[in-house]
Amino acid sequence: MTVESSSKVEPNSEAVVSHLVDHLFRHEAGKMVSSLTHTLGLENLQLAEDAVQDALLKAMRNWPFAGIPQNPSAWLTQVARNYALDVVRRAQNFRTKENEIALLLESRADRGPQSDRTYFDDEIRDNQLQMMFACCHSALPQEAQVALTLKTLCGFGEQEIAAAFLISSPAVAKRLVRARRTIREAAIIFEIPAGKELSQRFDAVLQALYLLFNEGYKASHGDELVRKELCQEAIRLITLLVQHPSGNQPKTHALLALMLFNAARLSSRADTAGNILLLAQQDRSL
Repeated sequence: MTVESSSKVEPNSEAVVSHLVDHLFRHEAGKMVSSLTHTLGLENLQLAEDAVQDALLKAMRNWPFAGIPQNPSAWLTQVARNYALDVVRRAQNFRTKENEIALLLESRADRGPQSDRTYFDDEIRDNQLQMMFACCHSALPQEAQVALTLKTLCGFGEQEIAAAFLISSPAVAKRLVRARRTIREAAIIFEIPAGKELSQRFDAVLQALYLLFNEGYKASHGDELVRKELCQEAIRLITLLVQHPSGNQPKTHALLALMLFNAARLSSRADTAGNILLLAQQDRSL
């Protein structure tokens, strides 16, 4: 089934579409990038990001007039795959892999992101969490690992990453460019680390999850002081890590406890006007 033929609802206002696309960007973009990178390889991370961005832009242009699809996430995933497939077929440097990649992209078109996968008991099962560990490769400095993870998988803009690291946005941009260049030039392959290699990447992944929660707890910019969805995603991912055999260690439990302790007050941190409330002013019943 093509994207264009999927069932749709009535056309929607640009404001409604903009809000939905922003929500999907925060919640689905990282997962789509992860899924595409599994197929294309980590050296083609930029292509995966471009494909997802193209899908989001097309949604912004098309949905106000054609209506929001009944399954917006599936629509975006299919459009992103189509974009990647078109690029693969055109690019000369993909010739040796073209048939294999094209078949993979096409075979997954109507499947869920994890429907065709089998896991070992000690394997990380979440697609987004897998990509976090893949991005935290030892060939990159740890600050570049974390910045790349926040940009690619957590939907952070350069301004948000800059606020997290207390550096300037241009410095973040340079850091990301260098990281992608290193991945490309060193021909770093997509791999899900195990054993000692997994343990070596833990600190960078934990730092990325901490900064993801921190941005949700007090947003560095935008109209909302508290962004619960970012905190919830950080808690979801750190919970998966705690449940993994390699993640069942004090520092992982400590970070989860810290997140849960602070998340307990999220609903009471701001008043109806969005102003921050001091602890003594907060409604403890919330």
